[in-house]
Amino acid sequence: MAGGTKLEPRPVAARPAESLAPAPPPPSQPRQPSPPLPPTRSTQPLRSSRTRRFFLRAAFAFGAIGGTAAALTPVFRAGPRKSTTPAPGPVDAMPDERFDEMYGGRRIQGTASGVRIDGRPLHLMRRADGTYVSVVNHFESFPTALATARAAVDDLGGTQLSLAGPALH
Repeated sequence: MAGGTKLEPRPVAARPAESLAPAPPPPSQPRQPSPPLPPTRSTQPLRSSRTRRFFLRAAFAFGAIGGTAAALTPVFRAGPRKSTTPAPGPVDAMPDERFDEMYGGRRIQGTASGVRIDGRPLHLMRRADGTYVSVVNHFESFPTALATARAAVDDLGGTQLSLAGPALH
């Protein structure tokens, strides 16, 4: 080893033999029982922390259950919802209406399956409740295709419908 020191083993000194049994007390002093030891700090807080932890967990659980029950009570007490717009009936039972009229200076032609305003197609969509929506106003539904076309004419004002059709979204 360069620059280091060489360690040599040292002899271990022998220890005197110790007796395994404790020495009896001298006869002049009678043996008295030792007083009980007070509980150590490590055991006392352990019990109280377990009790406190259990209490806090139970309080949280009861609070969560009670809060959930209070929040859901109005939901369970309410009756079934009723539709605000009356459905015209089943989709197949509605006859295919035909119309051709002038409205707001525009010519509206069509059926329930296809509508044209001034010869340009107005794309309609039939909803599950039997009402219609159009690409011009798809935030409001109308009971018939003619009512939807009239609302589209009102929303368009003086502009024309695009020939490209609706964009996919």
